Amino acid sequence: MTGLVQDGHAPYRDWAFEYPPLAIVPIALGGAFGNTEGVYPVTFGLLMLGCLLALQAWTGVLAGRAAMWAVAASPVLLGAMIRTHYDPLPVAMVAGALALFARGRTTWAFAVLGLGTVTKLFPALLVPVAVVWLVARGERDRVLPGLAAFAAVVALVCAPFLSAGFFDQFRFHAERPVQIESTPATVIEVLGGAYVTGTEERPDEFKSHGLGGGPSDVVSAVFTALFLVAYAAVLWLARSGGDVRRLTLLGLAAVVAFVALGRVLSPQYMLWLLPFAAAAWAWGDRAIALLCAAAAVLTQLWFPGRYFDLVEQDTAVIALVGVRNVVLLVLLAVTVATVAAPAGSPRRAEAAVRSG
Repeated sequence: MTGLVQDGHAPYRDWAFEYPPLAIVPIALGGAFGNTEGVYPVTFGLLMLGCLLALQAWTGVLAGRAAMWAVAASPVLLGAMIRTHYDPLPVAMVAGALALFARGRTTWAFAVLGLGTVTKLFPALLVPVAVVWLVARGERDRVLPGLAAFAAVVALVCAPFLSAGFFDQFRFHAERPVQIESTPATVIEVLGGAYVTGTEERPDEFKSHGLGGGPSDVVSAVFTALFLVAYAAVLWLARSGGDVRRLTLLGLAAVVAFVALGRVLSPQYMLWLLPFAAAAWAWGDRAIALLCAAAAVLTQLWFPGRYFDLVEQDTAVIALVGVRNVVLLVLLAVTVATVAAPAGSPRRAEAAVRSG
């Protein structure tokens, strides 16, 4: 892929690319000094280190020194996921947007969420949450400039890539089967009757392993409905406004709902939780931070070393993945409960004192 970019070929037009357009930047820069097996991982790893340092700085602006130290500990919890995937870049953008909201620079915050969206899509989850939160705080006048900035960034980045192939990325994700690591997959494996896709016996175009047949379509539809209900609940809770701590926890709930209830759950999605978990730790929401850490550690127990045991449906690895997914569901429940706690409760009052 890096060689294609260096030869002047464009994503979507000249080859299929399943990510948003800005994703090509870190992928291409990783090969700036060569694409050999020894050079690319080092260059790409250094780029991700830079993104991680930016993430640490923004998280410090959001939640202070304790949050910065929590980010510094993340390589221990996340392992190879940090240096082999470009997700630290959009995660740093999410942290930057939250820090900008904390500083009252809402238009810039929405613009940064726009950059994150055209890098990895998931930062878009925070946009409706932030809109409802701002309206609830009586800051309705900031919404339209913010949405205009978000839309302008997305349009300016996407415009040069618009072609018939550009929209294939959405078809690609809409047609993907339930990924073998997801919570719906755990339920399907318990019910039985499905088969693994993306193998030599059942090849597909999706570059990952999924589950098909049996109850997979029904379970996938149920979990899609559950995600929509959970996301609607997050937006409902955002109607109470609150401080930036509350916005951050609302954002975490939205992201965890997508991760825990979606039909695709790749190991690097654990990175998405990092700025939220670090801020939660600094603010004293230790249960939330520890559940995020537990989900990351449980992922490392089977990825990457035992991933293909999962593909071969090893019962022990299926159980490990299932436990990780249950932890994510518990994280979602605890985060929602924390956000929903009455404003006058001792728990909320204690958190307010800690956050300044």
